[in-house]
Amino acid sequence: MVHFIHQMQYYITFEVLECSWDELWNRVQQAQDLDHIIAAHEAFLDTITSRCLLDSDSRVLLNQLRAVFDQIIELQNAQDAMYRAALEELQRRLQFEEKKKQREIEGQWGVTAAEEEEENRKIREFQDSIPKMCSQLRILTHFYQGVVQQFLVLLTTSSDESLRFLSFRLDFNEHYKAREPRLRVSLGSRGRRSSHTFSVSTLAKFKVWEKPRADSGRGLPSASPVSTSLTGFNKDKRRGLHGGLV
Repeated sequence: MVHFIHQMQYYITFEVLECSWDELWNRVQQAQDLDHIIAAHEAFLDTITSRCLLDSDSRVLLNQLRAVFDQIIELQNAQDAMYRAALEELQRRLQFEEKKKQREIEGQWGVTAAEEEEENRKIREFQDSIPKMCSQLRILTHFYQGVVQQFLVLLTTSSDESLRFLSFRLDFNEHYKAREPRLRVSLGSRGRRSSHTFSVSTLAKFKVWEKPRADSGRGLPSASPVSTSLTGFNKDKRRGLHGGLV
């Protein structure tokens, strides 16, 4: 799940905004008049709108991406509820033990039979809630993997090469490919070709223009450095990009 979020952020920041900005800058530098600059800017807007899935042709993909993020939020809420319940239970038990010790110091009975029975009842209630919380997490995990799998299928059938390569990176360890026959066909035939095209052309181009950013002012102000992004990507590549939830 964390890998999915990081890769989507990387895709928007680097592959969409940075690449499109570089192309716009080159076209502006070569522009002969204002009409050329306006045309270059319109092409820039069209490109980022399309690749960010904000145009009318990408509505199905965008809806599926929203479904993925909805499941991520549901999983986060379920996890937070589990942590909160565990911490509250721990705090309650510590307070109960502290109360017993304080009474013993004062020369009283540490706990009465009624209080002990009430404490045992609360412990049983918490223990009974654990399987329910685990079951909820398993159900949410199943739904999450389902919507991610469908999102990957939609990406692999896209006419945009950058989106097809995104599907390859999201499932770099082939976790979903092993579960979905359509991904075995699509990623097998397109993923390797996209990977070669991206690494040879796009990365080489960014190696050239990354350096002048400090003094030229042409880079995007809030974008992550290219070298940092690529270093993180290579580390994920060596690790195998996780299993399980992905």
